[in-house]
Amino acid sequence: MKKYKKILLLILIILGIYKSYYYSIKKHDCTYKKNGYNIEEKFYKTNSHWYDFTIKKKKQSYIFTINKNLKKQKRIIKKIKTYKNKNITCIIPIYKKDIPLNLYCNLDNQQVSIDYLLKNRKEDFLKIQEKIKKYKIKYPYEEISKKNYKKIKVYNKNILENNVYFIWNYKGIYILKKDKNDYQKILDYDLYDNVMSCIVDKYYVLFENTSVNGIKNIYYYDFKKNKLKTYKPEIILSKDTYINGVIDNLIYVTDNKEKKQYIINIKKEKIEEISNSTNNYIIYKNGKKTTLNRSDFFQKQQIFKNTANGHYTYFQKENKIYKKKNNKTSLLLELNDIKEWELVGDEIILLSDQTIYSYTEENGLRKILENNELKYNYKNIYKVGKI
Repeated sequence: MKKYKKILLLILIILGIYKSYYYSIKKHDCTYKKNGYNIEEKFYKTNSHWYDFTIKKKKQSYIFTINKNLKKQKRIIKKIKTYKNKNITCIIPIYKKDIPLNLYCNLDNQQVSIDYLLKNRKEDFLKIQEKIKKYKIKYPYEEISKKNYKKIKVYNKNILENNVYFIWNYKGIYILKKDKNDYQKILDYDLYDNVMSCIVDKYYVLFENTSVNGIKNIYYYDFKKNKLKTYKPEIILSKDTYINGVIDNLIYVTDNKEKKQYIINIKKEKIEEISNSTNNYIIYKNGKKTTLNRSDFFQKQQIFKNTANGHYTYFQKENKIYKKKNNKTSLLLELNDIKEWELVGDEIILLSDQTIYSYTEENGLRKILENNELKYNYKNIYKVGKI
């Protein structure tokens, strides 16, 4: 009996060591070859399991990421299928596990999104689609049906399930979702210019900055509970105040008149000065914090621009948007007259002319809404929240 207990104890110790080792693994890198392609595989675990791939063969190169819990396995690609037509070359990686298959393509040795090919090289791409029917690849799709809501044309079916769009209409906000459109009044008068608004977690936040005496009211609308509240900050910000950005659900604002920067916790209704010294002004770029002295900070408006999401860096060149990783770029979309764009998680939100678009690699470039007012006035007029 003692002998069996010792064996059982030894097995439990070994299992404990293995379990401890397994959970300690946060990442791995490996390289291998399949069907003449060199594969670089990088696994990393954050709040989820991610695999980054770079696949190369002569002049052809592809980058992509998959999100799948595969028990931290290595070398998960077992073969690669190649398909060509004219100057389009595509691959389908086949995995060891049951992972949905995707198509990755190059046009003239430049990686491009499938949505780009469907919109710009449809006839050439069609022959490749015919060859790969058996793989049941899911392609991006844009719904063309729309509804008229007030003075807005809304493509509700193109809105992602957990997205909500807000359009300022001078007294309140239009609230546009996949399943319905609504309106929330906030002010009793028209606010046309210098709109100060942002999204913080589940709140649409509006600073009432019309008074020459400063900002005395901050409104925040809970779009999950459909409730509007008013916060009267202890510190009165001057009219010459702007929003730097939102980090970790905290609003950073700068008062140009007083040469001060503040953090606002809207959920706790609390405001705190952070620029207590001449070298303590804060900026964030792609989530990375930097401090500046007063002279450098006030040379221009400091807006926290986010162009990276942990997997890729995104950038605009002329009328095209690309993603980049390790000096390898992939063309995602082309759109004339891009007035501005922002990255929201893995989604790109763009404004062109009077139209707001959404782009994800799964769904492609989609129209969300059209509003004639956006031709002339668009700064802080539209926002995107997550339900």
